Amino acid sequence: MAESAGAEALIRQNIEAMKRAYTMAGQGDLEGMLDIIDPEIVLRDRPESPDPRTYHGYEGVRRSLESSDETFDEFELQPEEFIPVGDYVIVVLVMRGTGRGSGITVEDRIAHQWRIRDGKAVACQVYSDPEDAVRDARADA
Repeated sequence: MAESAGAEALIRQNIEAMKRAYTMAGQGDLEGMLDIIDPEIVLRDRPESPDPRTYHGYEGVRRSLESSDETFDEFELQPEEFIPVGDYVIVVLVMRGTGRGSGITVEDRIAHQWRIRDGKAVACQVYSDPEDAVRDARADA
């Protein structure tokens, strides 16, 4: 029973950390967001993106965010749901943006699959389909 309570507490901590990260990102507080990210983090774009990239470390986090700023005049990630699966937290969110230059508004429901270790995010994989993110996390858990 104590193991179960400890596991549930850890799940809650991981979800709260991810909620704080998205709040800070939305406020432009990159440094605050980095507090919950491992310095060696690996971030991967959706494989089907036109130019999928893999980003490493804090500099990679910065480049990933800059890439969004370069692509969109306005850009927003609105979390809808936080799903714990083992040491993963899948964040289902709506991504909205207005294309820089084109003026075309884009809205897409995607997922970020975060792997958490020792209270820090060590990896993030972006998925076009939230169900794929959950399925892959369950397969690895």
